[in-house]
Amino acid sequence: MEVGCQVDFQRTADGLLRAEVSGVRSVAATIGYWEAILAQVREAKPTGLLVVDGLVGEELSASEWKKLVVHVHEDGALAGVPIAHVKPFSFDQINYCERYANEAGLVAHAFRREPEAVAWLQARAG
Repeated sequence: MEVGCQVDFQRTADGLLRAEVSGVRSVAATIGYWEAILAQVREAKPTGLLVVDGLVGEELSASEWKKLVVHVHEDGALAGVPIAHVKPFSFDQINYCERYANEAGLVAHAFRREPEAVAWLQARAG
């Protein structure tokens, strides 16, 4: 993974996988953290995925997100795993990522705050 980007993982008691990402945003950093997430999902087999994206810097373009979503979907690790993507910064630019993910067959929703994301995931796991 690119230097300047870190992912910390935590399993919750209710079976969710929480990935907290920090560092400087770039295409390489974003691909790197999603690769790390896919590896953890394959190992942990969570009931849901909570991604808290704390990267700072210029947001990826719509076409860059679309390529990333296609890659993540084709990997297959996230099939049937609901994804809550928390974007406390640059939330307004993430709507197309959510749309592309859902169009690709993933179950994903973007949030500004973590408590709302957790509630959404728990409702799907319940």
